[in-house]
Amino acid sequence: MKIVSHVMKKQIFRAMIIGGFVGLLGVAIFLGVLQASTQLPIKNNGSDVATNQSQSETIPTAGETTSTSNAPMFYASQAGVYSNYESASAFVAEYPALKESAIVQVDGKFYVWTSMEIEESQLKFLQEPATFKKAFSVSGDSCKKPTLVELPTALADKNATKLNFKEDGKDSTLPEDWQSIGAAASTISNDVSVIRLQVFAHYQAKNTCLQVKF
Repeated sequence: MKIVSHVMKKQIFRAMIIGGFVGLLGVAIFLGVLQASTQLPIKNNGSDVATNQSQSETIPTAGETTSTSNAPMFYASQAGVYSNYESASAFVAEYPALKESAIVQVDGKFYVWTSMEIEESQLKFLQEPATFKKAFSVSGDSCKKPTLVELPTALADKNATKLNFKEDGKDSTLPEDWQSIGAAASTISNDVSVIRLQVFAHYQAKNTCLQVKF
C-alpha cells in the first residue's frame, strides 16, 4: 500500500508541474496575441492619417486655383461652353440677350461670357439663356511686353479709371491700341463689366501669354 501511495504522490506532483507549465505557456500566448491585436489598429490608423494628409495636399478645394501667383481674380457670367468656335457662335446667334457677349477660348474650349466683374457680388445673371458664375484669374507674367504684363492689373482696377475711354489720354503702361480698342468696346455697351469683358477678350485672343486659370 505504501508503494502505491508513493507512486500516486509522484504522479500527482508530476501532473502539478506539467499543469503549471501549460498554464504559464497559455498565459504567454494570450499576452502575445493581446499585444499584437492592440498594435495592429495603431499601424492602420497611422496609415490612414498619412493618406488623408497626402490627399489634402494634392487635391485643391472648391474655389481655389492651382496657380500660386498673385494674379487678379475675376468673375464672369457664363452662358455656355463649347468644343469649337462655330458652335459657340451659333449659340450666341440664337439669343438676343447675348448680343453683348464675348467668346473666350481657354485650353481648347470656347466659353460664352456676358460680363466680367472684379467683385463677385456685382455679377449679374441672365434668365434666357440662364447664366452662372465662372471664377478665374488672369496672369500676364509670361508676356514679354511690359504693357501686357500689366494688363490684368489694369482690368482689375476697382475705380475702372483705366477703362474710361472717353478721355483722350495716352497711358504708356498699356498697349498702344488700348484707347481704340476700348472706344470700340464702348460702342457695344455702356456697362463697365461688358466693356472690361470685350477688351479682355480682344487681347486674350491675340496674346497667348495672357494665361487664364479656373
